[in-house]
Amino acid sequence: MNGMMSSLSTGGSSTSDNSACPSANSTSEELCMVCNDVSTGYHYGTPSCNGCKTFFRRTIMKKQTFVCQYDGNCLIDKSVRCACRHCRFKKCLAVGMNREAIQQNRDPIGYTKRTRRYPPIKSQSSGSGIHQDSPLQSVSETSPEQSVEDAMMQDLMTVESNLKIVRNSQTFIQKSLIDIVLQPSIFHDAGMLKKLAESGFHEITQLRRAKGEDFQYWHERDWVIMIEWAKTISVYERLQLSDKLALLRHSAITHPSLIQCFYTPDLGPDTIVFPNGAYFDRTLEPDRPAAFQRKKFKMLDNLLIPMRKMSIDMNEFAAAKAIFFLNPDADDLSPEARPQISEGRSSLTNALYRYMVKKRGSEELLLLGTVIATIAVEAKEAVVVADFFDQIHFSSFAKQLLFSNYSPVGLGNEIDSKIDIPTSSLVTTTNIAAASEISPSALLNMVTNTMNGGSLTVSTASDVIPTPPSNCT
Repeated sequence: MNGMMSSLSTGGSSTSDNSACPSANSTSEELCMVCNDVSTGYHYGTPSCNGCKTFFRRTIMKKQTFVCQYDGNCLIDKSVRCACRHCRFKKCLAVGMNREAIQQNRDPIGYTKRTRRYPPIKSQSSGSGIHQDSPLQSVSETSPEQSVEDAMMQDLMTVESNLKIVRNSQTFIQKSLIDIVLQPSIFHDAGMLKKLAESGFHEITQLRRAKGEDFQYWHERDWVIMIEWAKTISVYERLQLSDKLALLRHSAITHPSLIQCFYTPDLGPDTIVFPNGAYFDRTLEPDRPAAFQRKKFKMLDNLLIPMRKMSIDMNEFAAAKAIFFLNPDADDLSPEARPQISEGRSSLTNALYRYMVKKRGSEELLLLGTVIATIAVEAKEAVVVADFFDQIHFSSFAKQLLFSNYSPVGLGNEIDSKIDIPTSSLVTTTNIAAASEISPSALLNMVTNTMNGGSLTVSTASDVIPTPPSNCT
């Protein structure tokens, strides 16, 4: 991860590497044998940078297993070294890194002093004649707080590197929402990841226009992945069940959009392609609700195109996705959960900010948060309307996730026995209320207003419900 800071030992901390090895200072210009970045010394028997040293140590000590989603020969250099963990670890071993050199009791994963990673930067003269180091290039030591923050970002990247294996696998996980939330994450199960990798993948053999069942299939698949991914975030795992469900419900609309925009093959600025070859673009679809058309255009204009213009890499995407997910202002969160979520979000924001400033000199990616919030509000209202008029046939799983008051037969007792779930969330069918309690004309006006981009409101009167307009059937 070029530019991402890791907390590592100096050349003088020889107990964790090899006391007979040269110091980092004596080999500052030597290249890392794994990724060709600047070496900071001999680590575990091989000239390597701090990033590859930490990666190798963490992999061994945590007994992590990775699966390559390609042919096992991915390019590993300093610009894309985190793209495939499997191939990176394989290269570490190939260039001579010795796992036996890691002493479990003397080489903990934690904060140690960071050595200089890049050659010294020449000072620059400001307009006033004052000489200053370039703020984007100066090298400083990593604090303990930054070490923890960067480790969080590194862990997210590890999970993200395996996400396509789960998403593209032809195996589909079919469980209730509560079952998935309560069980351990499959991203921490090396055996399951291997099984999914061997089960075969969806492939794009030819393109075809996406149908309703394609949208439903990939949204539900991306929802399951969202839950499995969320369970790898330590802040999320420490929350009580009701708070976990609140965060999932809050991100249920926008999370699939982020995944679909980032992982779609680049077939043009106006096209999103699912892993099975189904695609959608700007083409109007008369049989789909108007709100669906608006959401589609917003995805293309406000997410897909900006993300591509910024050339977002997987490190940035993994961290930004978690930052957007950990929203302390989500509906139905308990007062105890909000500060925990806020702290976790701040830590990731700090780590991502440092990474982006080093890479691109700006933090523009974080501005997408406003776009995502806008899409979420409008899409939630459209979901309520679509469900009320049965425009979209939501599965039982989708209703469990989207509607806080939905409880199918058998699930209600299961949920009630574990937690009382708040029902103040925006996406709830009780916001529509029973037809007998709402003015029919007001209901129609409410729906029409929402379809045209307005806000969802409810009033009362005493008219007769007319037949819904043709574009709402």
